[in-house]
Amino acid sequence: MMNNNIDYDTFVRNLPNPIAFSDIFNDALSDTLFSSSFSTSPIPNSFNISSFNVNSLKTPGQGSFKIDQISSFFSQNHISFGGIVDTHLLPKQMKFLSKRVCDYTSFHSDLDFTKHGHSSGSVSLFIHNFLATHVQFYQSHSSRILSVDLFFKGNVKLRIFVVYISPTNDLVLRYEVIDQLISLISQTFSQNFHHAICGDFNMNLEKYYPIFLHQPQVAAKRIHKLFHYLLSHNYKDCTPLNLSSTLASIFNAYDMYISNHNPIITYFNASLLSDAIKFARARQLGHNTRRIFKYDSISTDQWSAFAVELDNLCPVDPFGFDA
Repeated sequence: MMNNNIDYDTFVRNLPNPIAFSDIFNDALSDTLFSSSFSTSPIPNSFNISSFNVNSLKTPGQGSFKIDQISSFFSQNHISFGGIVDTHLLPKQMKFLSKRVCDYTSFHSDLDFTKHGHSSGSVSLFIHNFLATHVQFYQSHSSRILSVDLFFKGNVKLRIFVVYISPTNDLVLRYEVIDQLISLISQTFSQNFHHAICGDFNMNLEKYYPIFLHQPQVAAKRIHKLFHYLLSHNYKDCTPLNLSSTLASIFNAYDMYISNHNPIITYFNASLLSDAIKFARARQLGHNTRRIFKYDSISTDQWSAFAVELDNLCPVDPFGFDA
């Protein structure tokens, strides 16, 4: 089924699957995702997605050096899914370099030389071999958009997008990629995939938030089309502005001397990839259970009660928080 043919911004959405508060953590999936190779993850029972603008791997010698640094970064941080963008290489060239990244299976976009040659792009996704066995399909939608589909037990589907949107000095290509991405996201949503979008958007979401909240007519203009679509459809920005190491973290690329961009890692609860089974059946099978909070599965009263409790624990003035 294979098709061979942010500042960083990483967005993720949990689709409204019919799962109640009591969610079952599948022991078999736990063994797959959290073997000893992932045991030092800062967040237990999690998988992660990283993204990084590598600023070309095309230069002889330099490309090998950069890919070795990326391999070390993946290994040291126990990366589950590692997206890299702007490689400037053909798929066969990336496949050759990717052999230097141990324990990962790689997928690569095509490289289009026919137009916008000065900004050729090309993106890749590295998936740890423990998870790569779940890949059933991947597609290069263009030289700047790649998607990889993984299927898990219980009809749980995950699609990872790796995206590189060109800077504002090439508006034609920029809008072309944005339009294509929005169309693909809409299709993905209708197919009931959990999905995440990682890469380099060459946009500043922090500056856009005030426009989105207070100037709706301006926020909907063409120049803001992607952010407007994502925020209007309840996608979440997982870029850690406070450099928190809990749910997401940013690493200083200058330590590796391979790019003027910083790699980001976002962590996700592994129950996202496990199928939900009835509590009685879980006890019969001897599976561990735990209670989790799912926004898409709660009532208005439950959300209000949770919000009140949270406000009491964090007495911050709303205007100060907004600022």
